[in-house]
Amino acid sequence: MMVSLEHAVFLTVAIATHGVIGYTLGKALFDRPIAGLLAGVAPDVDFLFPNALGWPFVHRGITHTLLVGALVVGIVAYRNRQTAAAVAVTYGSHLLIDTTTPKGVPHLYPLFETNYYLDLGTTGHSPIPTVAIWTCCLVVLWLSSGRRLG
Repeated sequence: MMVSLEHAVFLTVAIATHGVIGYTLGKALFDRPIAGLLAGVAPDVDFLFPNALGWPFVHRGITHTLLVGALVVGIVAYRNRQTAAAVAVTYGSHLLIDTTTPKGVPHLYPLFETNYYLDLGTTGHSPIPTVAIWTCCLVVLWLSSGRRLG
């Protein structure tokens, strides 16, 4: 399946945005920036699934559920609870942002195959919210680095 350049750029920015949010939350809240980054992009591992697998192994399928999020957090918690907390928040941030897109997210799969969508009048992947998110994250990272103006 060929993807247009425009769609490829959109996907790159969307995934990078999840990574920046994850890194920022992981660093600012838990001192676990790498865990945050990885968990922030983890739900999009579904892009690597072969199309032939079909539902629920598609984009916005099984990896975009609370069940898989909880499994990931549980596995990490077995090793380190602080890191698991970072993973929970940042994995959840990915699901929350994707919930603001028209396709929504199947949070409660396999109980329900319903995609849940929160209509905010814009989506978390639209240009203005994306710039706002990046700006907020960069400011938080800059402030947490100890640097100050003047």
